[in-house]
Amino acid sequence: MNQEIVIKQEILDGLVVKQAVRDVASKDPKTSNEALLYFISDDFSKLCERNSILKDGIVHAIKELDNYPVLSKKKLAEDICILVESFFGIGSK
Repeated sequence: MNQEIVIKQEILDGLVVKQAVRDVASKDPKTSNEALLYFISDDFSKLCERNSILKDGIVHAIKELDNYPVLSKKKLAEDICILVESFFGIGSK
């Protein structure tokens, strides 16, 4: 695959993960539940495989994140997003 396409795929993958993390912290239960389902989906498994990420650790961390109160959850989600940005080499927001 062309190197430029691979880099763009990595950036897109990072943005998807970043949004899914934020959605887990959403006040809207439907949005949060759908995001949680994404992290156990085949699509997320493929994203992890494509980017050499260990899925189980992330799924565990996301489930733990979901147990926090909304305000704490939002702060932790943003901290996780910073790590996602760093891993995937994307800028903030």
